[in-house]
Amino acid sequence: MTLTVKHLKDQTFSEPMVIFPLKQYENLLEYVEDLEDRLAVMERQNEPVVSQDEVEALFKRKFDVA
Repeated sequence: MTLTVKHLKDQTFSEPMVIFPLKQYENLLEYVEDLEDRLAVMERQNEPVVSQDEVEALFKRKFDVA
């Protein structure tokens, strides 16, 4: 991913600022969200697999749903 970046230093801000086009910002957010999703999958890869029927049964027991 290539970003067009402009660094600014303003007298009113103690930290430098970075400005880039909105579309690139949206692409960057999407990229970060994808990374977070992949990380979540990796963190849970060793958890046991539970079928939908088992989940429904647990839900019914927990919330006393008939």
